[in-house]
Amino acid sequence: MASSSVHEQLKHVKVMVERAARAPSAAGRARKEAFQELITLTHSRNPLLKSYAAAHIHVFFNDFPDLEEDAINAVYDLCEDHDSKVRMDGYSAVTQVSSIQHKWVKRNADVLVQLLQSDEPEEVAVVKVALLKHLDMDPPVTLGVLCDQIVPAEEDLDDDGRQTRERLRSLVLSFLATDAIGTIQKHTDPPDSEAEHILVTQLISAITKLGTGDVDIIVKDILLRLPCYRNGFNGDELLQVILDKAATLLQTRSNDPAQLKVALHYLSIAQMATVNLHATPAVKLLQFYIGSLTRKLVLQKFLPEDRIRVISWIMDALSVSERETATQTQQIAQLRRQVVDASSILLEVLFHSKLYGDDFWRVVKSILHAVNTRKELENWMLPPYLITSISKFLQLLSQEQMQEDTSEIHGLIRLLAGEQPSSSQTPIQEVKPVAKNGIMLGRPAHLPRRPATSLPPLSTALDLPMTWSPIATQQTQIRDNHLHVSSVPTSPKRSASSTDDVSRSKRVKINSRGQDVSTPSLLSRIADAGDASASGVSERTGKKRRKRTEKEQSAEPDRHPSIGYSIKGAASAQKNGESSLLDRLRGEGR
Repeated sequence: MASSSVHEQLKHVKVMVERAARAPSAAGRARKEAFQELITLTHSRNPLLKSYAAAHIHVFFNDFPDLEEDAINAVYDLCEDHDSKVRMDGYSAVTQVSSIQHKWVKRNADVLVQLLQSDEPEEVAVVKVALLKHLDMDPPVTLGVLCDQIVPAEEDLDDDGRQTRERLRSLVLSFLATDAIGTIQKHTDPPDSEAEHILVTQLISAITKLGTGDVDIIVKDILLRLPCYRNGFNGDELLQVILDKAATLLQTRSNDPAQLKVALHYLSIAQMATVNLHATPAVKLLQFYIGSLTRKLVLQKFLPEDRIRVISWIMDALSVSERETATQTQQIAQLRRQVVDASSILLEVLFHSKLYGDDFWRVVKSILHAVNTRKELENWMLPPYLITSISKFLQLLSQEQMQEDTSEIHGLIRLLAGEQPSSSQTPIQEVKPVAKNGIMLGRPAHLPRRPATSLPPLSTALDLPMTWSPIATQQTQIRDNHLHVSSVPTSPKRSASSTDDVSRSKRVKINSRGQDVSTPSLLSRIADAGDASASGVSERTGKKRRKRTEKEQSAEPDRHPSIGYSIKGAASAQKNGESSLLDRLRGEGR
């Protein structure tokens, strides 16, 4: 038989296999001999014989358990043959063996995964088909094998081993995201299947140890396409893993742009999963934003354009959270309150970014809407510092060339901050009177000319400003009269009349010449009732009193009494007499 030609040998094997396949006994000698012959042919030098063995070895695989290991190793040898056609026949033989006995699915799937590294596109296509068939045979087991190649190895590897592992991970992720995603969706719908649990659990575990490129594929191209994330309630664990990776980078004190870019990348994935695809409620994402991204020191780490992106994510998360909640719950109200409390910082960071494009104004409008919502729902009063921050944007609107309608932004700013004075308006200055020829310029025209006095001009006296008004002068007179009267002892009989005298002394009458024509003061009447020495003192005191009254009454209000008139030099006059009336009376009696 060794000397026969290849075709005769192939013909002989075909007859043996066909006869054994028709044998009534599965464990008969004919079947076993045929099975052994096929195993032997896998090591033949002729590709035709190898290919025939690969195509028929599965026929007798279940009949002889003692030969299974030899048979499976023979198939694996075919997969490593130097002939491409034989190798591809071996890939198909692996699938046939798995279909006969599912206990070989895991081992065979692992072999097929390794074969994804083939450099021949045609062979890779056959391997992928074989893997898809294994997915259909046993989804949980096959997905577990695939995910094992994604999670980084625990043991230390040399450089070659690490590179091989990384390349294989990339190939597996690509296969899952492109070729296998349809089959995966079929076997994970409805949700909560075993296959889904294995896939989600292992991929989320892998996210914690992988970089941005691999995480992108896992989240965007695999996990978020699963049916379990369509209901919006199963993504909490996935979101938390992504936010943890971003938080680790944000919590470092380094301002390394590369690290910040990575953090932004993870945040963009979280934003897409939550705000765009609604894989999980946006409340959790909003809570993270408020706690981690509303501080000025954190926002200033980013580039100006990235600051606008981050603030837009915050406002989008708030908007989606409000829409996802049918009623205004306490949680939503509290989150909105926290965002509005931080809005002055957000507006300041936006204002100083100096990138006044359409995206910039859309974010500003979102912030203004949030502030206005809180104002209306809670009857909330805006603090002055927030009004100041908002007002800056009104002037900025007039300076920028906007392509979109800004009437809504104008309206919100005016509603929240009120009308602000334009920069062309000048503040009202206080009018100070100027003396010319003895007449104070700026005085009311109907008032008479000031009498000339020997006192120094008010404008050159010691500067002790005091606001003048008729009421203030009258109060000063009442206080002085009260002090003088309280210093003189009076009898009970005079108590009533003294009170009347004090009341009358408050109403001092001045004629057209500025002279005092009112009734005698309380001091003069007290002096008349006293002894001779006290009478003399009272006369002199009354004269001094009238002179002081004339001086006080000559100080007239200027044209703008609401602003007030400044009296200067009041302290420059020489102090006369004793410190009180009683002391002066006692002094005269000595």
